[in-house]
Amino acid sequence: GLLLLFGCCLSIARCPWKCSLSTVTSETVPTTVTARNSPFRRGFLSFSSSLQRILAMAKWGEGDPRWIVEERPDATNVNNWHWSEKNATPWSKDRLKELLEGLKFEDGSASVELTTIKKMEGEATANNRKAKLIFLFEWELEVNFVGRIAGSEEEVKGHVEIPNLSDENDADEVDVNTTVSSKSPMEAPIRHLINKKGVEAVRAALGVYIRELKEEFSKGLILPTEKPKAQVVSKNKTTIVDKKEFMNNVVTDAKKPAAGDASPAFAPSSDVPTKSVSCVENFKVPPARLYEVLTQKELVNAWANGSAAVWDLRADGEFALFGGTASGRFLRIEEPRSLEFTWRLKSFPAGHYAHVVFTIKDKGDSTDLTIDANNVPETLADETQNGFSRYYLQAISRTFGYGSRFF
Repeated sequence: GLLLLFGCCLSIARCPWKCSLSTVTSETVPTTVTARNSPFRRGFLSFSSSLQRILAMAKWGEGDPRWIVEERPDATNVNNWHWSEKNATPWSKDRLKELLEGLKFEDGSASVELTTIKKMEGEATANNRKAKLIFLFEWELEVNFVGRIAGSEEEVKGHVEIPNLSDENDADEVDVNTTVSSKSPMEAPIRHLINKKGVEAVRAALGVYIRELKEEFSKGLILPTEKPKAQVVSKNKTTIVDKKEFMNNVVTDAKKPAAGDASPAFAPSSDVPTKSVSCVENFKVPPARLYEVLTQKELVNAWANGSAAVWDLRADGEFALFGGTASGRFLRIEEPRSLEFTWRLKSFPAGHYAHVVFTIKDKGDSTDLTIDANNVPETLADETQNGFSRYYLQAISRTFGYGSRFF
């Protein structure tokens, strides 16, 4: 079709009549060449009329809005109109292995550790169509586990089955089934532990996978455009085409922002200079008790002066402290060893979140709590470090008398 169109344009350019397309009418085609009602004459007039409309539609701000496209320096997938697909299967296998293998949970004297993935079948893709991201994934997993009871050397072995991890289900809707392969008197407490805490821990890990698939892996699928240019719209020729800003961003789950923050984005801004800060404190308390102080809302309210207005302790759950001055979203919860979450102060640049990990380490007669914060805005690094030390570590020590220092 393009070759035919080019040939016709070339013929017109060489035509001895020397008439422009804008002046081609029924009166400008010489009657000495062809009869007024001949097929050639009618075909030529029809072609010239169509070509004039096409050229008009190609003008910026005129014609059918579907023809108006964003400019891109590399001319790749203009306006993100075409379907593009990114294979997420290899990445998914690696990430699921990282999230599940080594996952531990305990309750009293009983503990369970997921050891190796026994079965992993499925696939995942991230797709872009008209600046909308579509995620398709379906996995069937089996993960081996080892259960232990304190004071006994006997181990209870088996596996958990996850048959329906897919884009059709949320993380909290995924089935987690337990199979015990070794018969033992300790089977009952191990099953109870898995049903009580194991299912929740596994679903939390799968929630992290789903979130990262949608927010991290999919980056680059929606191509950025140049700064939108104002359109000159001719009267009665077209309507203004709204160039939506979301077309330059990765579309994530539609979730409301954490309290005290107007931005739904949770990734650090790439144009903000950042640095890492850390601080550590020793507490004269067992690790399990320190974990409770950091996670149970009533205890958090005790050391945060009743400011935990929002506290949803689960993967992807939101929190807000100190009147919304500090807010974020939990990413990973590993009882009683660590908490991983996004975190920001109101004074951070809009949409910018730091990545924070609380690590609890048993020292025998005491417990260390280490706070590591990455992607902190460089200009607010000292304020952030002092805030963690004063309003978290020292506040816990003063409130409960767990500290090994005097204030």
